[in-house]
Amino acid sequence: MKINPIVNPNVLSSYQAPKMQPVKSNVSGGRDEVTFSEEALSFSKVMAGVEQRTQEERAHIANITNAVRQGEYKIDSDKIADKILESVLRS
Repeated sequence: MKINPIVNPNVLSSYQAPKMQPVKSNVSGGRDEVTFSEEALSFSKVMAGVEQRTQEERAHIANITNAVRQGEYKIDSDKIADKILESVLRS
């Protein structure tokens, strides 16, 4: 088998480690711009709603959270199944 020599020297350079280029500063006195994803905006709205809950709602949520952590929160599977069926039948 005969292997021909490489004719184009640029072929080898593409496989060598890339050379580090100095970072160019693009300071033009302009302003920075930030854009938020739809998920971030949605999360922000939810968090704003959480902060506006009444004291009663916060106490209710704290009670449920504690019951879940202590393993005492009972889930009514029949009630969940009924809600799922209601939502499917309404669609």
